[in-house]
Amino acid sequence: MASRPRRARASVKRYTEDPIALEGDDESFAVPESRSDDGDFDAQAEAARIQDDDDDPEADPSDDEPQDEADGTGPKGTSAPPKRQRNPGAGMIQSRKGFHDIPHYPLETRIVTRVYAGPLRRYARYSALRDAMYGPEYQRIKIIWDLDNRWRDYPLLPPKLPPEDPQGITPSPWLPAGLEAEQQQRAFLWYDNYKVGSPDIQRTHTIHLDAPEPRLPEAKGDMVLLLGPWNKQGEYRLGPRSGLLLNPLDVPIENPETSPEKAQGWAFDVGGIPLALAWAPASQRTSQVLAVASIPFSDQEPIQTQVIANPPEKPNTTGTIQLWEFPSDAPAHGQASPGRSAPRLITASFFDWGRPKRLQWCPVPLDTSGIYGLLAVLCGDGKARVIEFKSFDDTVERPYGTSHPFPFGSHANSAERIESPIVTLGVSNDYNVNVTCLTWVNTNRIALGHSDGTVTLWSIFPQRMLQRVPVHSNYVIDICSGYPSNPYLVASIPVGGCATLTDLSQPSSELTYFPVPAISFQPNMLCWNELMQGFMALYPSSTPTTTVAFLHHRYFCQARSTITGPNSVTCVSAGATHPFILVGSADGSVYACNALQKLFRQKGEPLQKLKIFEHESRPLDQEDEDDPRGAARILQGFLPEVNDDPRTEKRKEIDRKKRLAAQARKKEAGKKKAKSKKAGEEEEAADREAEIDDRLASRAITHEPLTRITTIAWNPNVKFSCWAACAMGSGLVKVMDLGVEG
Repeated sequence: MASRPRRARASVKRYTEDPIALEGDDESFAVPESRSDDGDFDAQAEAARIQDDDDDPEADPSDDEPQDEADGTGPKGTSAPPKRQRNPGAGMIQSRKGFHDIPHYPLETRIVTRVYAGPLRRYARYSALRDAMYGPEYQRIKIIWDLDNRWRDYPLLPPKLPPEDPQGITPSPWLPAGLEAEQQQRAFLWYDNYKVGSPDIQRTHTIHLDAPEPRLPEAKGDMVLLLGPWNKQGEYRLGPRSGLLLNPLDVPIENPETSPEKAQGWAFDVGGIPLALAWAPASQRTSQVLAVASIPFSDQEPIQTQVIANPPEKPNTTGTIQLWEFPSDAPAHGQASPGRSAPRLITASFFDWGRPKRLQWCPVPLDTSGIYGLLAVLCGDGKARVIEFKSFDDTVERPYGTSHPFPFGSHANSAERIESPIVTLGVSNDYNVNVTCLTWVNTNRIALGHSDGTVTLWSIFPQRMLQRVPVHSNYVIDICSGYPSNPYLVASIPVGGCATLTDLSQPSSELTYFPVPAISFQPNMLCWNELMQGFMALYPSSTPTTTVAFLHHRYFCQARSTITGPNSVTCVSAGATHPFILVGSADGSVYACNALQKLFRQKGEPLQKLKIFEHESRPLDQEDEDDPRGAARILQGFLPEVNDDPRTEKRKEIDRKKRLAAQARKKEAGKKKAKSKKAGEEEEAADREAEIDDRLASRAITHEPLTRITTIAWNPNVKFSCWAACAMGSGLVKVMDLGVEG
């Protein structure tokens, strides 16, 4: 019996697609064959083919003979009809046959053509991945190499070490020396010119927090908290606009002035649902300021379907932004620790433009100008506004000098109503086009996403729209810029479509996207990772996922998984001076991991993630105003877990069971020791598989809405970069010092 002809290795790779022959078609689709006029390249290809044939003694030379399809004969003069081709090149990367040839577009319409076909492969790891993403310049490769080695011993949380330490946190190494100081001086001069040119453009008047006019989102009743170790938790009560100082065991410190216990963080109640958090950048101030955008619980209560005889009046849409201050024990050199006093609500701002949905501080510190900073707020009326918050701290030194004084004095329990902001941004000449998200590009530039899918770039002072780019075709739900090293690169995610990266310096030509369309309803899941030079976002997928991915700005169309949560991901945040990320979920859990170590992991290297805490909330029916409005339990002290997708672990466990079964079949039968060992291994494997099944099933569990983690924010200031704030749907906000002692 004749052996089947073997195809030479040089002819396996196809550069063009063969026509698809379908039954009943009278016409064939002719595909022009690519021919190269470059004789040197043709000669090299022919030499390679001959060499492959010589190296393969079993290669059949008749396999290279052409088939005559015109007369219906096959090779060697046979009369058999030619075999139909099933388009073997469909789905393959279309490379070039010659130097001057352009590959043909795939003809197979059943194959998805929106696939990544660049130089970086999915299977690339460590050195190949590092050189492709951060090379080919040696200096850039050395930077990412040093950063990877810097935190190699810290897989879970950042070290509480200064930048001078070889393993300490560090400012961005991707910036030229002195750039941040220059940006602060330019911001100071720009703000001074703005105050001279428009001194009274923002109009406000001071009011008292206890007055009936402000209408702070204040829930009726206290919150019952269960805090402490899991086996001996204590019950505590926390009223609206009050806070607690916590020790490392998450137990409140009753007498901070006399107690020897170390402070680890705070927990406070904002009286509503916190939708957004933002730390104010500071270069001179020791106390830290956190801006909180909150709404009343009534805004998200279930809608009543029954007919009401006397419907209530239209709910009040007053917006509220709270500023909370946290003291610190900041040494002259090194990382700061939480101060030994409770957090303080220093001020609240009210406005009549609707509820605040998003907020973000100007990334350049402006505390030397006598203000906390410029805060961009997305309001409920579909406009974005920039608001100035004056500082109440008179201990800040001003190195550049200024023409406007500080607002000296303590304004505790006071508030202000904003009549007009610094600037109002939004497209007004198009019908029903609202602002949906925002991000700062630099001190005087801000990018906005709109409901019609466009992205605009604005100048604050003087106010004008500089660009408008049609990036998407529907509602833009999230947007983020690559400030400070790549501020002109703006990533955006629509409600339905592909995550896109736009270069605002060349918006008409420089645009790329992740090729898998997805549906996204949740904001706060897109952030910039400065040290890794990429974006952290929910993994773009056409199916529901709980994985956070890393998208490098040079290879945005290829995502790398970073961490997988046990339930639907609701928010993500990346550190400004370290590569550690925090991920919040709908089940109230917060996870942390070293994203840089995950990106450059070796094959078989065990990686871990850590559950920082778990929050659970239960509402209570109030019969009296003195009754608590609900109860919340916070658990911490969890052990590290394997940082891998449960589906991958499931597959690995199945493969492991197959290997164990194959080994057991090879062993001799009848030995009791072998039988008992086999039974023990099977029982252990069954337990591991059941645990993985439980983790997979947890992704589909629906939890109490107030249990969810609404937003997370790492502190961007260098000495405070180990501080993180986590907001929960129950109205609680927890500020923690997550630094690991070196």
